[in-house]
Amino acid sequence: MSDYYSILSKAVTAPSAGGTQWRRVIYDRARQTLLRELRARRPQPAPGEIRAQQSKLEAAIGQIESELSQAGAGAQLTGTPVAEPRVDARPRGVAGAPQVEPRPQTMAKPLALKPVLLWAALAVIVAAVAAGAYAFWPRTAHQTAAAIRTDAPGAAKQAARAPELPTEKDGDLAPGVDGGSNDAELPYVFRRQPTFYRTTNPPGTIIIDKLQHFLYLTQPNNVALRYGIGLGGQCEDLAGLRRVASKTEWPAWLPPPDMVGRKLAKPGPLAGGPGNPLGARLLALDDGSSGINGTNAPRTIGTSVVFGCFRMINDDIVDLYGRVPAGTPVIVQ
Repeated sequence: MSDYYSILSKAVTAPSAGGTQWRRVIYDRARQTLLRELRARRPQPAPGEIRAQQSKLEAAIGQIESELSQAGAGAQLTGTPVAEPRVDARPRGVAGAPQVEPRPQTMAKPLALKPVLLWAALAVIVAAVAAGAYAFWPRTAHQTAAAIRTDAPGAAKQAARAPELPTEKDGDLAPGVDGGSNDAELPYVFRRQPTFYRTTNPPGTIIIDKLQHFLYLTQPNNVALRYGIGLGGQCEDLAGLRRVASKTEWPAWLPPPDMVGRKLAKPGPLAGGPGNPLGARLLALDDGSSGINGTNAPRTIGTSVVFGCFRMINDDIVDLYGRVPAGTPVIVQ
């Protein structure tokens, strides 16, 4: 596998390299390039192999930033001016509240002043991540991106996800088609993670931010667990205070008349299990028509779709289901 550390270190410590913000751009481009290379390969690697490659890249970034921080501390002891504080280069989604970075004493030079160095560094990184990803490709046929949960009714009879899945224009999957319990390509911002969140609502409150496509479960000490959600047209105008009225594992789903009329679903209920549009769990709200549920289309997280209410990947709704009881307040913003 290519040495991410050596290549990135040379790029960000070159004489004409920029400061903290400049390095952030380099790191983010490297992450995006790695994921893009992984997605472009056929057959695609399994989710665990994708995470392993991403972890190696993040480890290299962390090591570089740690060394830069130590170099800055040494410069302070010898009286040498320090250019700026360390950027938090922890992998996305690592447990713990985010750290507040001090404001630099001087403004970083605009990125436009160094286009040649920036693009040269990115070109090297592209080659590095491509070579590193190639070394990790599976030698056997690619299997489904997310395993079917064993607690699902009829899970043993479910087939692996087909290479081409029927979708709506908004990316939604047809009822009965299982897209998996998560999405390896989900942007880090929509992955379950603790985050700083200041609110006057007590711990244990669910707060839904429809505009940003986030669901927060408040915790003590200005922390919240943040989940990515998909917003369905049924709850697009929903706002105010609700409560969790009931909880259901692997709920059955009844298609709305509009879906039946457009021949997007067959009439009649669909039993709970993989491929069910309500996913692995349902938290029904007390208005009798809305709820928070899983989904059979994990790639719609972070987007707005035509049908449904508040959806989460199945891994996340199972996690949330285990944390909140019936009666939990739900604030929809």
